[in-house]
Amino acid sequence: MAAKGSFSRYQSYTTQKKRRDQFLRVFLVFFLVYVGYLVVGAAFFRTVRWSSVTMEPTLAPETSLVLTSLPLGTNNLPFLPFGLPGWRGPEHGELVELVPPYHVPATPWVAVADDLVRFITLNFLSLDVASRPDWDKEFVLRRVIGLPGDTVKLEHFTAQIKPKNEAYFLSEYEISKSPYSIGAQTLPANWKSTFPLGDSMPERLLGPDEYFVLADNRTAGEDSRSWGVVKRTDIKASVLLVYWPLDRFGGL
Repeated sequence: MAAKGSFSRYQSYTTQKKRRDQFLRVFLVFFLVYVGYLVVGAAFFRTVRWSSVTMEPTLAPETSLVLTSLPLGTNNLPFLPFGLPGWRGPEHGELVELVPPYHVPATPWVAVADDLVRFITLNFLSLDVASRPDWDKEFVLRRVIGLPGDTVKLEHFTAQIKPKNEAYFLSEYEISKSPYSIGAQTLPANWKSTFPLGDSMPERLLGPDEYFVLADNRTAGEDSRSWGVVKRTDIKASVLLVYWPLDRFGGL
C-alpha cells in the first residue's frame, strides 16, 4: 500500500497536469480564434469606427462600418508570405479605406501588440492610435474620383473626369457607380481657389499607377488636392455598409 504522503503527491501531480492540459486547450482555442480573426480581417471582412467629419454628409462621426478587401485583393495574409488576388481594381465613386501618404508605419512589435489589443477589446482600443499624434491617421476613408489614365479637374468643388480614351469630361456623379452627395462650407473671404481645400483645380492627367481621391466634405478633408495621388497599394479595402447607428444601417 502506498504511503499517505505518496498518494497526496500523486494526487497533486494529477491535479497540476489536468490544470496544465486545461490551460493549453484554452490557449490553443484562443490562438486559433485569434488567427482566424486576423485572416478574416485581412482577406474578407472587418469593422472600423469612423470619427471624422471629412466624409460628411455620407458618413457622420461615430459611425461603425464593415469593410471588405475581397474585390480588391490583399498583398499578404497573416503568418503567410502571400495574399489573395482581387477580381477588380478601385472604381469611380467607390468609397475606400486607404493609408495616407504621410502615415509612418508602426514597428513590427507594436503592430503585433496592437492587433492583439484590438482583438481583446473588440476594436475599441488601439496601442498604435494611442501612441500617435492626432494628425497621423493609420487609415482614412476617401472617394475614388480618378483612375489611371483619366484626366481630372475641379470646378466649384465638383470633380470633372475625362476617362481614359474618352473625348469629353463627365461630372463625378455621372461616372460614379453609386449615388452620393458632397458637402462644402464657405471658405474665408481671402481664400484663393487654388489653395489647399480650394474649389478648383486645373486638369491633371493620371499616370499608370495613380488614383485621385477626394473627401466628400470638400472644405474639411485633406485629399489628393494636398497629398497628391495615391498608389494602388495604398488602397486597402472597400467600404461595404454602415451597421451603427441602426437608423443609418445599409450599404454604401
